[in-house]
Amino acid sequence: MLDVQNLCKSFDKVPFFSDLTFQVGSGESLILLGRNGSGKTLLLNILATFVAPTSGSIALDGVDVFTNLKRVRPRIGYIPVGFEGYAGLSVLEYLNFFAAAYQLERSARASALDAVLELMDIRHLRDTQIARLSTGERQRLLFAKTFLHEPKVWLLDDPFGPLDPGGQAAFAALLDELQAMGNTLVIATNRLEDVYQVSAADPLVGILEGGEFVVLARFRELPRRDALNQLFLEVTKK
Repeated sequence: MLDVQNLCKSFDKVPFFSDLTFQVGSGESLILLGRNGSGKTLLLNILATFVAPTSGSIALDGVDVFTNLKRVRPRIGYIPVGFEGYAGLSVLEYLNFFAAAYQLERSARASALDAVLELMDIRHLRDTQIARLSTGERQRLLFAKTFLHEPKVWLLDDPFGPLDPGGQAAFAALLDELQAMGNTLVIATNRLEDVYQVSAADPLVGILEGGEFVVLARFRELPRRDALNQLFLEVTKK
């Protein structure tokens, strides 16, 4: 379980987050909604341990994250919005680089790389330069890289945004599989329609505004499409 208690973050003594508290269990997901600038990506960066909170605590299965970084970080997988760098590497070179960074034993690397290439259906791209990949193929590569170290918490920043409708459906099925495997997912998005991509698993839905959750409820407890759109507009208006 991911357990966040009284999380606060300030910049130059100006509060941004104030007392965020939530829990996301194994096999469950939290969808973060909010206007641009509401702090969705910042919250993901804090959960990923890239940014330290000002106060409060984050625990993973009872282990405090920020006092046990070496123990906890291998259990966290982060998928950023967009794909930056590494344009000159081939798909296989990129995965090999991260397999070494994750300290996979050499004897196990070849089978691990084959497994993630097969899982993400990019085996045919193994010798293709990243610069030549489509947006959807790059997204698959990011997931393949993350699968290498088998995280239990997946932090996903706008995973559906770069994809066409077919790609969105495929990734929604992948997210269902990740949850069925007992993983914890936190998904940030700007679009309400993304909630419905993973609604079958009854995710926790949180709308961020003014440094706090103005809505935090299970999907089944929320109003349906048109009413949810209206609720979002009402709670995020200045």
